[in-house]
Amino acid sequence: MSLMPRLSNLLKNNRHRNGTVAVLDIGSSKVVCMIAQSDGSSQPVIRGIGQHASHGIKRGEVVDISQLSLAVGKAVEAAERMAGISIDQVVVGISGAGQRSNIRRHHVDVATGEVIERDIRRLFRLDFDYPEAEGRVNLHRLPIQFTLDQVGGIRNPLGMFGQTLGISICAISASSAALRNIQMAVERNHLQIEDYVSNIYASGLSSMLEDERDLGATVIEIGGGVTSLGYFVDGQLNYLDSVPLGGASITNDIARGLSIPVDEAERIKTLKGSVLAATGDSDEMLTLPMLGHDKSMPLSVEIGVLGEIIRARVEEILELLLMRLEKAGYSAAAGQRIMLVGGAAQLPGMKEFTATMIGRSVRVGRPSGVIGLAEATGGAAFASTIGLIQYSFNDHLLEPTLADATPAGRTRRFGQIGTWFKQYIWDAGSR
Repeated sequence: MSLMPRLSNLLKNNRHRNGTVAVLDIGSSKVVCMIAQSDGSSQPVIRGIGQHASHGIKRGEVVDISQLSLAVGKAVEAAERMAGISIDQVVVGISGAGQRSNIRRHHVDVATGEVIERDIRRLFRLDFDYPEAEGRVNLHRLPIQFTLDQVGGIRNPLGMFGQTLGISICAISASSAALRNIQMAVERNHLQIEDYVSNIYASGLSSMLEDERDLGATVIEIGGGVTSLGYFVDGQLNYLDSVPLGGASITNDIARGLSIPVDEAERIKTLKGSVLAATGDSDEMLTLPMLGHDKSMPLSVEIGVLGEIIRARVEEILELLLMRLEKAGYSAAAGQRIMLVGGAAQLPGMKEFTATMIGRSVRVGRPSGVIGLAEATGGAAFASTIGLIQYSFNDHLLEPTLADATPAGRTRRFGQIGTWFKQYIWDAGSR
């Protein structure tokens, strides 16, 4: 049994929103805008999709606001044209921005000896009042479990007797300066940001099976400039991390290693790239234009050489992530099952190589839970975008929003805790 409400239950039962939402997935390789509609009781229907190559963002960080703003505008314009409507606000997914997770634990004395709703409210107030580090902004506040007198694994503490009530919360934060740069790029297109969402969290929402989230599994999203990792257990995200390397790093390695243009390197990676190919495995040769040379003097390269360049970078990325997991104390648990998402996850041999290197079961995730996806937008490369849509159609009463920065917003949000608690703890415990 999950310790807190399962993500799957939240998705099934917490869909209070209806109408139209727009999401903006800002990555290092592409910017994707999707517009979806729902009546509040069924799966969202995709009405518009727009995509444009990213400019002005490198390894998850904004390096040129003007260029990024243009890319955002092109993606949004295409989605609006397809949907036949105009949008004025978006939910923005981010991969970089210096995201990190932190488990926060809070305790309160149970005044009457019996846990009542007021004790729960006091616990959550402690986290709402928790001071963020300078230059950091809280993105997500994800409850993991309750404890009572150091006894863990409690889902519904109401009515139980004890002296000290505690809670563990996974808090995810990002750099305020990085978010401000993204905000500037979006607002130049006359759009308001409704919320920021961690892409790795969104990918888990759209692609993980219920058993994977409950028993423990790791999502690895290999994007263009950032590879992110999220560990889920007991139905909730417990840890995330990232490294500033991704599919673009592989492309650059190919361009440098073979002395060919970057565009050509990306083309042959997509058409002929494989993580498993090695020198001597095949007689197939690639004919490539050499950088700075006459086109009449092409370069001939065995396809296995391409594979070895790709494999070296993929191995480095996975090793860095495993080191981060080990340092955080999650290496053993998170290795139960791996799910790969992101554009580079679709490279031939990626699943097999990852399984061999890590020694665990690996699959390539495909997003679900929405209607109207085309084949080209239904693969692992769009897992985070679909997750943003699922996130947007649900109320997240414990999570901060941009409006919560004001005193009135904080008061309103704190008042919603009772609603969340009654619906997902008290009512769930009585069923």
